[in-house]
Amino acid sequence: MTSRFRLAWLVGSLAMAGCGGSFNPGPLQYEESEALTRELADKTKANLAGKPKLQEGVRKGLAKLFGPNPQEIRVPPGSGLPAGGRQLANLIATGEGPEARPKQIYVLRTSATGQPPIKERQAGGYALYRRHCLHCHGVSGAGNGPTADFLYPRPRDYRPGKFKFTSTPNGAKPTRDDLRRTIRDGLHGTSMPAFDSLMADTEIEQVLDYAIFLSMRGETELGLIDEASIADENDPEALSDDVLDSVLKNVINKWKSVETQVFNPPVARTPATRQSILRGRDLFLGHKSRKGNSVDCVGCHGPQALGNGVSFVSQDVFNEVVFGGDPSLQEARLQNHRKEIREQWKNSLDDWGNPLRPNNLNRGVFKGGRRPLDLYWRIAKGITGAKMPGHYPTLEADEVWDVVNFVLALPYEPKLLEGAVPANVTPAPAKPAVAQR
Repeated sequence: MTSRFRLAWLVGSLAMAGCGGSFNPGPLQYEESEALTRELADKTKANLAGKPKLQEGVRKGLAKLFGPNPQEIRVPPGSGLPAGGRQLANLIATGEGPEARPKQIYVLRTSATGQPPIKERQAGGYALYRRHCLHCHGVSGAGNGPTADFLYPRPRDYRPGKFKFTSTPNGAKPTRDDLRRTIRDGLHGTSMPAFDSLMADTEIEQVLDYAIFLSMRGETELGLIDEASIADENDPEALSDDVLDSVLKNVINKWKSVETQVFNPPVARTPATRQSILRGRDLFLGHKSRKGNSVDCVGCHGPQALGNGVSFVSQDVFNEVVFGGDPSLQEARLQNHRKEIREQWKNSLDDWGNPLRPNNLNRGVFKGGRRPLDLYWRIAKGITGAKMPGHYPTLEADEVWDVVNFVLALPYEPKLLEGAVPANVTPAPAKPAVAQR
């Protein structure tokens, strides 16, 4: 190749995709981001003619960087993917033209003890994703597969490059271990299943790489759209190789630096004593920390931690709108409710535009895992893309552990919050005793 983008060319063979019958037969095409049309419409013209040259420039730039379709995958140089991205597909060819003949990729699988490893053909992340993941997450990782509209919460949209359940600070990329844990163990309380028994460890690694690849591609697409939206339609340098390179490197560098950003608790876990659990309960209810700070858990989760805080619409309205049938009618259903409820609803959407519901902590179901460490990460640094804020260093590190101990104890001790009054609420005066005759 003559351009600066000397890329490996990976070909995901359809014969190896593992998708039979009439479900998504034949070659697939990436779906374009809706922002490609919305952001590149020329708002200065009454006919909204848009910027067709720059729209086409975004399409060509993406094909140049990541390949024209899922069957022909280009791996950007310096992607940081293991082995240069060899786990994405089952065939590989370097270069371009007639001499670039695809070759089968093989992996070594550990056999029985004392036996030599077995050489077998690699399925590749694309084929495994198509078999196990596409029906929910869609061809481009947009969270819009054919089953997505029937699920709550909706499947993750990888394109913005945001992931909720990570060991890294709010807004940072997940580590490979974070994604591996999600794929292996699933997300409790959602439709994301555990694939530990469905895929071998090597296959999980291949799917993990493909999810990162789709996220890189999607975030790069959004970055190119942003560049095009502020550029002149007739500027020949608007989406030059230098611009493509800059946008791509910005995305890749976020992934490359993530392993150094893991947020480890500054102190060891506080033993789950009765005193620690009660301290955690008081902090949950908004009482002052040792620093004199307080956190507002009750505003979202409610005084009994039922997920019914005043910051969110009532559960019956939420159920009516979210689970009332055709999700495309959601806005129409909201019109049946008072204006203040509609406004409250708009403030209770995640970064993907999907409705949020605070967790009912009494159930003991935690999407990101129920290990004490998992809960520490959620409480200390929040949840990326959701309304859950981070509470460290507002709380001391050991006080976060107190809240963790309380949250883990609550499902087994519902009376912990029986009659609880938040710190900012004045208790009702006791009624005078009535004399009995």
